[in-house]
Amino acid sequence: MKILEEAIKVFQERHSQYGDFTKRFKKTAKMFTGYLEQTIPGSKVCKIIILEKLSRSDVTYQRDNWLDIINYAAMGDILQQLEEKEKKEKVKPIK
Repeated sequence: MKILEEAIKVFQERHSQYGDFTKRFKKTAKMFTGYLEQTIPGSKVCKIIILEKLSRSDVTYQRDNWLDIINYAAMGDILQQLEEKEKKEKVKPIK
């Protein structure tokens, strides 16, 4: 599928422009947390942005929206895996 190849290219371009997305999304999550006064993890930031991209796609077709959704889904997956790992590391069984 050509769109997946394009999405990878966009992801790589954004990485060179903005750096490590895991750090960026943790920072954005902290900002959302402060603003909303409830804990928002980075993976949820990806979900929120995907909702905005879906909303935009209802107005008019822009291939960029679909490329972004693919990339936000991939980043959300990675972030959620990291968040689960952090939870497990904090909860250690009592011996």
